[in-house]
Amino acid sequence: MKVLFVTSEIATLYKRGGLADVSYALPVALSNAGVNVSVVMPFYEGVGTRDVTCVGQLAIDYDRRRELVFIFRTLLPHSHVRAYLLRHPLLNNYDDAHIAERFAFFSKAVAQLSLYSASTLGGPYDIIHCNDWHTALIPLMMGESSKVAYRERETIQSQYAKTILTIHNLLYKGETGFSITLKLGFPKSVFHPFMTPLGRAVRLLTEGFEYADIVTTVSPTYAKEITRGVHGKRVVEIFKRRKDTIVGILNGLDTNLWNPSDDPALPVHYYPSSAIPAKAKIKEMLQQAVRLPKSDVPLFGFVGRLEKRQKGLDLIANAIKKLAAEDYQLVLLGTGQKSLVTLFEKLSAQHHNIAFVHTFDERLARRIYAGSDIMLVPSKFEPCGLTQMIAMRYGTLPLVRKTGGLADTVTDGKTGFVFGPYTSSALSAKMTEAISLYRDAPKKFSSMMTAAMKVDFSWAHQVKEYKALYKKLLQ
Repeated sequence: MKVLFVTSEIATLYKRGGLADVSYALPVALSNAGVNVSVVMPFYEGVGTRDVTCVGQLAIDYDRRRELVFIFRTLLPHSHVRAYLLRHPLLNNYDDAHIAERFAFFSKAVAQLSLYSASTLGGPYDIIHCNDWHTALIPLMMGESSKVAYRERETIQSQYAKTILTIHNLLYKGETGFSITLKLGFPKSVFHPFMTPLGRAVRLLTEGFEYADIVTTVSPTYAKEITRGVHGKRVVEIFKRRKDTIVGILNGLDTNLWNPSDDPALPVHYYPSSAIPAKAKIKEMLQQAVRLPKSDVPLFGFVGRLEKRQKGLDLIANAIKKLAAEDYQLVLLGTGQKSLVTLFEKLSAQHHNIAFVHTFDERLARRIYAGSDIMLVPSKFEPCGLTQMIAMRYGTLPLVRKTGGLADTVTDGKTGFVFGPYTSSALSAKMTEAISLYRDAPKKFSSMMTAAMKVDFSWAHQVKEYKALYKKLLQ
């Protein structure tokens, strides 16, 4: 079984979010479990590797021009997984106004390259595993018959390799103008356009839904929410026509990368048996670092993107106002939308118990995970989420909304705190409950910390599910 894992980012090479962590950890775990897996992504200018070898160049016809894409090979750090990086001026940067066209071009290059993988990429590959909208055109470009239409006859191209598309976040669909079909050189008839005020457009992600052999997402609950229409009716209609369902496989956590017993960012290392005194010391140092008063009150943490549509920051801002009489502290770390930056700078200036750090600081983030007592993850939706897993690994109790992967990973009153309605009242009530438990029932709070640290989020379970899915696909 040979798998080509296609992604827009890989931790250790180039990271923008949680997809990068999964794109490193899952292939490495699959490789350790005996799967012959390689990964491929664009060779951005910011990719952090020097140990690369050019293995050739690939001719791609795009926008009525012949383009040459150079293929480089390296190994993912601390693994035997081969990584292939595609270099071309269109792939130098990740994000700008032409991001959808960039990844359409990348997808065509990968689809074309896979046909010659026997001599170049160590193939041929049995399965092309695509991730998110960035790579969702690959199933169409592999020459596969539409899975929605359930055509009886498959083309020779479609039999070359099976395809999987994994949704990491349905919020981002890769919408672009219909002119992309001309640039790619594919017939208009194979796309599914829709009308906008500016004319016809396509969504790269939903094209993947139409053509991929199997669609998965990163938690069982998120898969159920998608098929119930919680995140849009269009997807429900597609899967009714496909006559199958989205498979939900929970993400894992790289327990070597996230380990409080040897984390170099921490001033004190600890295990579940030694967590309480160690975390108290780290908390003290964290309070000093972010200029919060040294105090044995519950310290809430937030680490993440300042994003209006998903992360529940509006709830946090309103909860701060509702909890003015409570004795607690809160430290927030993140970058993002300017209006939210302004809001939390104002709140931190008004409240002596609130600290806001507007930057991305990996070392400080790890100290917040370890030094906080409770980690806030009040997301409006969350496909899987790593924040709550990392927090539990570090003995910090997550306070989450019951949605997506948060519902699959946190048990209220045992390994964290869970609330339901997406309202600031529901969040502030659950925060008040956590504050009271910390103050009035320290033994209960400590036992929940220990229970949270003992939950196994390693990739071992998920790898078994992926291997079973691959085998089923090849039957």
